[in-house]
Amino acid sequence: MMIQVVCRDQSRGFVEDSNLDDAVIMGIVVAFFRPGPNEWVDTKNGNVRKKADAAYTGPERRFSSKKNAPVHP
Repeated sequence: MMIQVVCRDQSRGFVEDSNLDDAVIMGIVVAFFRPGPNEWVDTKNGNVRKKADAAYTGPERRFSSKKNAPVHP
């Protein structure tokens, strides 16, 4: 799925959703459009998911990420 984005030079374009995280981390994308809530997200100040290896040190809350979690086909 293609995601509408605003680049650091203020140009607009589209990025494949699987490449959005990398584009944000590299600073290429400064905003992107979330069609579900119909809103633009500022990557510096908005509610943006961080990579799994971010500074969070609390307990793992996702069942699928816990050790020995059963795998469902």
